[in-house]
Amino acid sequence: MNRKKKYGWWKHIDFMIIDLICIQIAYVVSYFFRHDTLQLYRETSLYAHVNILLIIIDLCYVLLRGTYKNILKRSFIREIESVLVHNIIMWGLVMAYLYVTKQAFWFSRQVFLTSFGFTIIFMLLGRFLWKLNIRRIVWKGKNQPNFLVISTEEYASEMVRQFSNRMYNGFNLAGLAIMDRDLENGKIEGISIVCNKDNLLTYIQKNVIDEVMIKLTQDDKEVNELTWTLLQMGVVVHIALDYTDDALPNRTIERIGGYTCMTTSINTASSLPMGLKRLTDIAAGIVGCVITGIAFIFVAPLIYKASPGPIFYCQERVGKNGRRFKMYKFRSMYMDAEERKKELMAQNKMQGNMFKMDNDPRIIGSEKGPGKGIGNIIRSLSIDELPQFYNILKGDMSLVGTRPPTVDEVAEYDLHHKVRLSMKPGLTGMWQVSGRSEITDFEEIVRLDAYYIENWSLKLDLKIILKTFKVVFAKEGAE
Repeated sequence: MNRKKKYGWWKHIDFMIIDLICIQIAYVVSYFFRHDTLQLYRETSLYAHVNILLIIIDLCYVLLRGTYKNILKRSFIREIESVLVHNIIMWGLVMAYLYVTKQAFWFSRQVFLTSFGFTIIFMLLGRFLWKLNIRRIVWKGKNQPNFLVISTEEYASEMVRQFSNRMYNGFNLAGLAIMDRDLENGKIEGISIVCNKDNLLTYIQKNVIDEVMIKLTQDDKEVNELTWTLLQMGVVVHIALDYTDDALPNRTIERIGGYTCMTTSINTASSLPMGLKRLTDIAAGIVGCVITGIAFIFVAPLIYKASPGPIFYCQERVGKNGRRFKMYKFRSMYMDAEERKKELMAQNKMQGNMFKMDNDPRIIGSEKGPGKGIGNIIRSLSIDELPQFYNILKGDMSLVGTRPPTVDEVAEYDLHHKVRLSMKPGLTGMWQVSGRSEITDFEEIVRLDAYYIENWSLKLDLKIILKTFKVVFAKEGAE
């Protein structure tokens, strides 16, 4: 799923907040030097009014002038010029206000001049340090999508040079796919050639690739066929504007690494709802970790008594677009569960890449009978899933999403199965609230997950959360 890029003032709201903080610090420090107190809102209303006026003027200036346009590309000299103009206009309007309202005599000239000087210094310092932080994030590749360029040898050289000349591309160039020659394991401009035309789809399926950019000399039909295949795998596709199939879903025009592209994906979300989804995850993660701690006090002794060993079960799972992470659960199975799984594969009732069986003998206390024993109890109440709130808090998972598959399961995926990995995995999802114990066909699970991703919205998440409570407490579809 593609996350829409931010445009206008919202694109650089981080710099807006930093500037506002710098203005406040400069003003308060200047007031302290003159009056030896920080309580400017108590001693006189004039300084408080001017402080509020500074905030209003700054916001209006930013919205009307677009002062942050190309801020990441500016040289230090250009930044000094921008900050000087910003402050001359802002403090000039404050001076005009004091003069027109006949309050200039009561406002300290020292506060005015030192605030003006400190604001320039602090804003320059704040912007410079934040740019360094962004650059560090880009260099480390943190929170940046893995990007694969699909092109010809000639175009690829041009594109890599273009990317290299830009300070901020907003992605990790994971490699090149050269379609007109077999140059696999070679390099172009220092970037590895990771696949060719014959093994392109297999490489994308087996590796962490979030987005691709296509720039080819082939005809529209071949490019469109490749694009549709990638969309079915849940990959975001950026296409040179020479190719424009009107049927492609969720099309937007974007600037990617200096190129104008048409971007298409199975769904597109703006930053605001995605940000709210993450904030919900953080809040749920905090509350869930507290509940997990309380549950541990009661559950841990029962688990250990029935099956001595670790209370928590940790397993490597596959997350968004193939990223691996450690998922945590309360242990509900005996210590040799994974070894015994191979012996029980003949009793697997699932059709496809998932294991599930009735009356699983690996569950702690299963010998007491169906539904009995601590293992069956905590699974039926979904208590074993509580430690995953830690994964949600870390950002490996989300409250609502697709269930994270195991590494072995993903290794057996067909191309269209990878669509399940195009969003963060979730604690609950469409499968869990659709009678999971009755679903025995893996393709049906893929269909439900694809529907969720294609139709994702905060409203849909809320519906799934509410239905999850009903499923858990009514034990509908429980394993």
